[in-house]
Amino acid sequence: MLPSTCGGAAEPAGTTAQSSGNRVTLAGDGGREGLGVQEWSDGSRYEGGFVDGLKHGKGRYTGRNGEYYEGSFFKDYKHGDGLWCWPTGYRFTGRFYLNRKEGYGQEVFPNGDTFQGLYYRDQRFGPGVATYSDGRQDVGLWLGHRLLKLCTSAEESFSLSDITGYSTFLQPSVCAASAERTSDPFSLSYIDLLGDESFILPPGMEHYSTNGDHLPLPPGRRRVLDQLFYGEHWEPDPYQGYERDPLSTLPLQARMQAHIHKHRLGIRKKGPWVSTERSIYTFCNCLCFSG
Repeated sequence: MLPSTCGGAAEPAGTTAQSSGNRVTLAGDGGREGLGVQEWSDGSRYEGGFVDGLKHGKGRYTGRNGEYYEGSFFKDYKHGDGLWCWPTGYRFTGRFYLNRKEGYGQEVFPNGDTFQGLYYRDQRFGPGVATYSDGRQDVGLWLGHRLLKLCTSAEESFSLSDITGYSTFLQPSVCAASAERTSDPFSLSYIDLLGDESFILPPGMEHYSTNGDHLPLPPGRRRVLDQLFYGEHWEPDPYQGYERDPLSTLPLQARMQAHIHKHRLGIRKKGPWVSTERSIYTFCNCLCFSG
């Protein structure tokens, strides 16, 4: 068990720090490193791993309103596999990338509806199945809460990896094209400075901001984050720029195909993806939009 500072329990041997009503107890001699517990004056609490005083590794954070996240952290970000639950009954099980839902996941809503499929930056993005409390289902390609295309049913079980054209993906040259340098002289001089990643994203930036949507993402940091996120399925990214979403300027279909390709191994790991008592659904017709 991790050490606890709750309910007047005796404090374990280790390091304790207090500031502005916050309390940290850690099991070890390295300051705010290793396993420990942090409590805030508003009643929120974290129990798990720390690195440089930041939530890192496996842990559980409980907010003051009763919501909790249990899973992987990277320097205060939700990053990797996790479970996010709210007192309302809402639950998300899946993966996060810099605090955003990413890749395969499943949502359960208070009214009994569920959704399982692919996510990108908190939004449904790609193949997915919405199941409603009355038993109805919508199966197809999703963009947010919009169903772009319905899919057909199949009589036999399947895996997405069996679908012809499933792994269709953009050539690396597309990534390279999206990272072309602008001809603007000011931008060129600025980009030249980016050779030193610590210049554009100083070490310890997480102590000041964890806004992953607006902070740049240097190639070295992207590589570390991707390796943690994809694990054994990690593949080198040909993109070497600093944009959070280098494919954002591509057409929707191309972006969706690229996203499906990136997360294909994570889905395959789940085995046959969706089954019901009535039929098994396939996404073979979903990878191309109808005119």
